[in-house]
Amino acid sequence: MVVPLIILGTLSLIGGWIGVPKALGGADHFEHFLAPVFQAYAPAEAATHAATETAPTEDEDRGLELALMGTSVGVAVIGFGAAWYLYYKRKDLPAKMAASAGSVYRLVLDKYRIDELYGAVIIQPLIWISTNVFWRGIDVGLIDRGVDEAAAGALDVSDGVRQMQSGNIRSYAGWVTAGAAVVIAFMVWRGLR
Repeated sequence: MVVPLIILGTLSLIGGWIGVPKALGGADHFEHFLAPVFQAYAPAEAATHAATETAPTEDEDRGLELALMGTSVGVAVIGFGAAWYLYYKRKDLPAKMAASAGSVYRLVLDKYRIDELYGAVIIQPLIWISTNVFWRGIDVGLIDRGVDEAAAGALDVSDGVRQMQSGNIRSYAGWVTAGAAVVIAFMVWRGLR
């Protein structure tokens, strides 16, 4: 497991250096790599932007980019500091905060009860429909019953036809004669029409 992690870490470092923004003195190769993808939308966006206001200068872009990067790094540092303070320096404080928050803490801990809502609104109706409509209604009521009825019908027909097989050759000859008489009668009837 160490080797794949080393490979992923190396590729992350390389990928990070490739995407260094212009505001930090990098070349931002990703912007050039993705330029063909966004060229189709660039003229329409530029025309809309030009009609409403003037385009920002490069210094304004750089300032906005630095402000957004600083904000995200600041939020990360505050998060790390809060985690260090709550879970390393003052380990008793999270339990006190949870107790003082009461039902709000419980609601957040239960993930706003979205799982229970999803189970009641989506899962339980699907289980009911699957059990009562698809399984009992369609599978057992239609498919299994149709197959069972076809098998029972085949059994009834075979029981009736089996009676014709007696092993008596005279009986067979009688059946052949009766069948031939029916065929001749049908042909005569067809010929008279």
